[in-house]
Amino acid sequence: MELRQLRYFVETAHRRSITKAASALHIVQPALTAQIKALEDELGTQLLERSARGVSLTVDGEAVLRDAVAILRAVDDLKRRHAAAAHSGRAVKIGIPNGMTRTFAGQLIERARQQCSFDIELIEGMSGHLLEWLKSGRLDIAVLFASQPLRQLEVRRLTADSIDLVGPPGALDAQRPVAFRDLTGYPLILPNAKHGLTRHIQAQARAQGVELRHHTTLDSIAEIKHLVSQGVVYTLLAPMVYRLEMEQGLLSATPVCDPALTRELVTATRRSQEAGDDIAQVRALVHEICGARQDPIAAPG
Repeated sequence: MELRQLRYFVETAHRRSITKAASALHIVQPALTAQIKALEDELGTQLLERSARGVSLTVDGEAVLRDAVAILRAVDDLKRRHAAAAHSGRAVKIGIPNGMTRTFAGQLIERARQQCSFDIELIEGMSGHLLEWLKSGRLDIAVLFASQPLRQLEVRRLTADSIDLVGPPGALDAQRPVAFRDLTGYPLILPNAKHGLTRHIQAQARAQGVELRHHTTLDSIAEIKHLVSQGVVYTLLAPMVYRLEMEQGLLSATPVCDPALTRELVTATRRSQEAGDDIAQVRALVHEICGARQDPIAAPG
């Protein structure tokens, strides 16, 4: 008897339909039917009665369902306890997009020191890299763009921020926003297209029927800001990313309007990850610092 067979049986029993259960489990119907038949053969009894309307439980099926649910719940609890024990003693690793660290890293470190009995490790990177690292297990939590492909991740809304046009010192007036359609008049440099910010900007441009002049991409936000400060190009960034350079007089910026250009940030963990209390606690601190509830959202493709 395999746990997989029990999970398949429980899903089918709850949905009362082979078709619906197969769809939910992402397997073909013949494979699902074969697994349930193998379980029935091993137990020596019929568990489901098939009809044109779907399936129903036999008397033995009702009894097996209760036991199967209890077994699966116990297995899930065991996994959670083991994951928590395995995680104990090592740092919770959280990935933060470039530039965002300055916004709340100090607060997060200070609150974690006061409230947590474990260490945290902050890893800064481009959003595309953070997504890869989260999926591979290098990170426990990541702050990502809602527009990134977040399938098979457990996603919660964090905050929204504007994306502004950024240029060399004195080139832009913060009191004079630039219309989205007028971005075509600025030579832009953006992060590599696989990263969330650029994907989001490109999607907005397509929606507005605007073709942006960005013939160059670069993986380093620091280098992008340096090139912009030299008067070579312009870029599009969130205030949290360019604020320090602007305060130092190295950059200028102005909002984008008609429509406004914004981005939504989320926190994400792996769905397959049995998150312990430490990971949940760090995630809660991030949301607390950003003043955000932990509302779950549907992850885009």
